Amino acid sequence: MEAKTFLYSTSLSIKEVLLFIMPFIIFALIFSSVNNLKQSAIKFILLLIIMTFLSNLASSLIAYSVGHFIIQNTHSIQDIMYEETIVPLWSFRLPALLSNFYALACGFVSSIVVSTLLPKKSKELSNKMLDLTLFILKTFLTPIIPIFVLGLALKMQHDQVLSIIFKDYSTIFIIIASATYLYVFLLYGAANSFKITSWIASIGNMIPAFITAMSTMSSNATMPLTLEGSKKNVKQPDIASSVVPITASFHLVGDCFFIIILSMIIASGYSLFTIDYVTFLLYFLLFKFAIVAVPAGGIMVMLPILEKHLKFSPEMLSLITALYIVFDPIITSANVMGNGAFTMMFAKLYDKLK
Repeated sequence: MEAKTFLYSTSLSIKEVLLFIMPFIIFALIFSSVNNLKQSAIKFILLLIIMTFLSNLASSLIAYSVGHFIIQNTHSIQDIMYEETIVPLWSFRLPALLSNFYALACGFVSSIVVSTLLPKKSKELSNKMLDLTLFILKTFLTPIIPIFVLGLALKMQHDQVLSIIFKDYSTIFIIIASATYLYVFLLYGAANSFKITSWIASIGNMIPAFITAMSTMSSNATMPLTLEGSKKNVKQPDIASSVVPITASFHLVGDCFFIIILSMIIASGYSLFTIDYVTFLLYFLLFKFAIVAVPAGGIMVMLPILEKHLKFSPEMLSLITALYIVFDPIITSANVMGNGAFTMMFAKLYDKLK
């Protein structure tokens, strides 16, 4: 019991650190992303940003519909999370020096200004900031995420929450995974004008990337195979070479489905208004441009907006993080396959607009 209480207290402290440092991570990632995008042709990059945003929006709206269906036909996961049986040993709070939206806006504006006035210095600064951010993520944040999840998971296990979730809600997870893969399957159909032969062939070209994504849980680690498969699926390999590295971090079908649906199910025990979900969705889509494709990277960036706009408690944040990590192989594989379909669609549209 004492060990559980200590780990639970540690988890709450880690949560404070994560929420405190995330605006600075977001600023650095946005600054670097905008700076790198600005190096490309304006027409190409504008089309890519617009299509990425619209694709993420479409995925999120479909995910919202699936989530709404699940909520109407099942009980809220949040319904079983009320009883407080463990009290933290200490209280640790860090001030919010910078809001996530302000960090996002500042990163975007400052990157444009600096890259315009000092292009060479801007590139150097962008690379240094990105290297530092990745170092912090890989050597600090990623290793402590399991501790963060463990402490709060032990608390939920003590409250007999986890056993109930996996016993009574397994059907929900099957529905989410099935809906995600079905959507990706249909994306390939649309990209091939629903011609059966090319539809199946294009999916077959992406199977090595799919398998690698399942095992590595990283879109970046899978990128060489994603590139190889995408180049086979398009007539302009150079477009695939430009699109895939960008979409690996920004165009995330799996994240859209799992985070949107899980957050809706977990939060459905609260009386949230439509405006709460609309606000959350807007921030969710904007923050897609501040995600780094490392294991659990997608959920780490979203924790602050889940807490602020969907009123997530520490236990709820831990729950969605734990579920995200459990299903990360499915999420990442859907992201990679979605990127392959997106590259095909983008190449066709860009070719028509040239």
